[in-house]
Amino acid sequence: MERPSLPDPLRPRPIEPIPTPLRPGPYVGPRQEELGIILKEILEKLTAIENRLKTIEEQLKTKH
Repeated sequence: MERPSLPDPLRPRPIEPIPTPLRPGPYVGPRQEELGIILKEILEKLTAIENRLKTIEEQLKTKH
């Protein structure tokens, strides 16, 4: 049975390049038209939350 050869500390193996998935690539953000859609959705959600909070506030005022 042969033993696996141990690395020679005096002659280290060459460093291999990092595999592509681990390298950071160029940042690709949302396109201009997508930003408008995203902002519109955020505004709609915030408006819905604001309306719910107003409803809760009114209900609390009428109970006290």
